[in-house]
Amino acid sequence: MLESLKGSPLAAFLAALLVTLICTPMVRQLALRAGAVAKPDARRLHSGEIAQWGGLALFLGVVAAALVWRQPTPQDLRLLAPSSNPAAIRQTVETLHLSTTFFLCGGAMLLLGMLDDRFELRAWQKFGGQVVIVYFLWRSGVKVTTLPFTAGTQALSDEISLLLTMLWVLGLTNGLNFIDGVDGLAAGVGAIAAGTLSLIELDKAPWAACALAALCGACIGFLRFNFHPAKIFLGDAGALLLGFWLATIALAAAAKTAAATTLALPLLVLGIPILDTVWAIFRRALAGKAPWVADRGHIHHRLLSKGLSPVKTVLVIYAVGLVLGATALLFSRS
Repeated sequence: MLESLKGSPLAAFLAALLVTLICTPMVRQLALRAGAVAKPDARRLHSGEIAQWGGLALFLGVVAAALVWRQPTPQDLRLLAPSSNPAAIRQTVETLHLSTTFFLCGGAMLLLGMLDDRFELRAWQKFGGQVVIVYFLWRSGVKVTTLPFTAGTQALSDEISLLLTMLWVLGLTNGLNFIDGVDGLAAGVGAIAAGTLSLIELDKAPWAACALAALCGACIGFLRFNFHPAKIFLGDAGALLLGFWLATIALAAAAKTAAATTLALPLLVLGIPILDTVWAIFRRALAGKAPWVADRGHIHHRLLSKGLSPVKTVLVIYAVGLVLGATALLFSRS
């Protein structure tokens, strides 16, 4: 079945879903043996020790999907060379370069999160590692090049491009981490965002559509073990990887679409983690605290304080995410 679907986002979705379902229990056992577990505290709602490193299962699922969708290889370049088709060669080189950057930088972010889950890195170590990874992403060419709604007329200097790229990628990377406070929340929001963006990019950026479909499938497969009561958490490894990959694919896809709407639709689709992050920074600044100092003021904490159960809290936020996604999809088709 997958062979007949090769090259399609549906194939990527199914492959990532299946591999993540298979790998997650094994990753759980690995995390428990390695001591990468979340222990109950004042902010966490679970009882007992829960395995982390769920991001490793997501990573394996998306890597497996890359073997199914139409992934460029050096062999493709050798086959294209005799044809003297500069456009086809250029597109293949760009996609191969993007794919390599996507997995290498994603792997680095995953490793950083796994180290934090196991050894609880200091805030400056974790954030410094993220900055280095995003800098390499920017150097590779995945960056903000124009301002949204300017029709490409506002070309950015390298300094401004780097600053905006840092804000966009680091904001989303940590935004998914901020909302990962209730069983199934970050993985579900990530699945909704990835699925919506995949549909938006279906006819515009085929590589992005496949990568997003794979990420959606991996998140749904992981939810089988992460929904309340969770048997494994994404951990920093998964939340950072999920946010980073969503931000990266959105940037890469934006380069293939009209400059006037660059990042505008991803901003809408990813509205929940973005607004929650902005409010968290503002709230902590007013309280005289650093942005990375944890508190119980996130949107899921507020819903829980109103008496909603963890499951109802997650479903309410899912519903908001679906409305935002549907709105973005309607805009993209108009």
